[in-house]
Amino acid sequence: QANMATTKVPEVRDITRIERIGAHSHIRGLGLDDALEPRQVASSPWR
Repeated sequence: QANMATTKVPEVRDITRIERIGAHSHIRGLGLDDALEPRQVASSPWR
């Protein structure tokens, strides 16, 4: 039974990593940097 528990851990890590990458891409897509501040851009369609 201990063997089953250890084989599931890498799967959970993979899912967590994929979710983290997805959240990072979403934040970048909103135009925010890692500190959740608006990124400086050369030209913005919102000006």
